[in-house]
Amino acid sequence: MDTIRIRSCFAQDVTVISNDFLDRFLPEANGDFLKIYLYLLRTSGKKEGAFSLCGIADRMNCTENDVLRALRYWEKEGVLQITRDSDDAVSEILFTSYCDKETAEDAPSPVSKSSEITSERLAELGQKEDIRELFFIAQQYLGKPLSRSEMQKLCFFYDGLRFSPDLIDYLIDYCVSHGHTSFHYIEKVALNWKDQGITTVRDARKSAESYHREYYDILKALGINNHHPVEAETRVMKKWIEKYEFPMEIITEACTRTVMNAAKPTLGYVDGILSKWYAKNVRTRDDIAKLDEEHARAASREKAASAPKAKSGSFNNFEQRDYDYSSLESQLLT
Repeated sequence: MDTIRIRSCFAQDVTVISNDFLDRFLPEANGDFLKIYLYLLRTSGKKEGAFSLCGIADRMNCTENDVLRALRYWEKEGVLQITRDSDDAVSEILFTSYCDKETAEDAPSPVSKSSEITSERLAELGQKEDIRELFFIAQQYLGKPLSRSEMQKLCFFYDGLRFSPDLIDYLIDYCVSHGHTSFHYIEKVALNWKDQGITTVRDARKSAESYHREYYDILKALGINNHHPVEAETRVMKKWIEKYEFPMEIITEACTRTVMNAAKPTLGYVDGILSKWYAKNVRTRDDIAKLDEEHARAASREKAASAPKAKSGSFNNFEQRDYDYSSLESQLLT
């Protein structure tokens, strides 16, 4: 495995964890992803370090696929900038979120984060009537006063993402109505809307409706018709779509296998299949086919190992007979 360079902008002999990082990612990030991030951060302690996927997998007691999944997660969150070679293999990792100006000029621009809203800009926006009204509405939705960090995020939606106050209002309403009051979650939805090109409340509603159609398509694939999904059901299906990022063809395949193998098809059974595929880094039907082949080979080996073995020796090649010697003796004497 080729060595991967890793760079950061932090002082030597110290591992710096920003309070902003802890506030944003600690509540929801996967524990293994956090562990791998911290190890990478420690490795970068001497301005420039190096490691291999195999090395970190051994060190963290996980698989190389686990490491790759963690890297993709942090890259998507904008915390890492990853460079890949011509074979699409990771060749360099740069911690981008908190780098100083000199290093940031040498690296591609990271994803914008709400922490880029300065105190001066926050104070300036706070004088706008529509922003003050937005702060008030958000407090009513959340049922608590806003922290400074939360006000920064709202200003980021307005100033950085160019969302209108009406769209931000709908964003908070949408998240809270689905049981999510974490501003980290609200920000993820906002960034997702930005990626989708959503700029109006109408666009956002259409996007929400498309999710609803996918939910009904999943239920239909399980043979469940005329059923409105409840919150627990939408939560697990949303996990497959947003967290696992599975295309519908992969989800449908899991539904098909559930129908074929389960006496009573349920979303829980499907979730078991998709969670295993996610852990195995499945992304396409070809990946599923490879797992099926591995399973078939393993089953064949297990069957061969459990088959009864014949006793050695030519004598045992003949069928053994049981004789009643007392009866034979009685017949000979008569």
